[in-house]
Amino acid sequence: MDDFMEKHQGVVNGAKGFIVVVVLVAVFYALGIFRSATVKVEIEDEVFSVYYKDEIVIQFAKDEIQSAELVYTFTEGEASDVISEEKYTVGTWENDEWGLYTVCVKQSINSYIVVTTEEEEVFVFNYESADSTESMCEALLDW
Repeated sequence: MDDFMEKHQGVVNGAKGFIVVVVLVAVFYALGIFRSATVKVEIEDEVFSVYYKDEIVIQFAKDEIQSAELVYTFTEGEASDVISEEKYTVGTWENDEWGLYTVCVKQSINSYIVVTTEEEEVFVFNYESADSTESMCEALLDW
């Protein structure tokens, strides 16, 4: 059995990765993430994208994620490039904690996912509810 595993480790790892992506898509779909008219999340070819009104606001590849964490407060700082400030805060901000960062958050939800990439890009986003945001963060960590 060990010889089989050694010879086919790449196939086994690929299958595990595929299963994780399928589970991630299923979790996001079950939470209704793909059905929002204003904000939607898409996972394609190991790239995670957040859209606001059909425009990509946040995008990063799976292998670029340095950290992902769930936070319940953050200081916005100063707006650099604002796309929306109605029900959603969307655009580029700068604060003392992260420097320049990209945000796409529904203002009525007080939980946020903060993703930092290897290039030190910071993305802050949430979705629909605190529960779905928490589930999304867990799914990203498992991705």
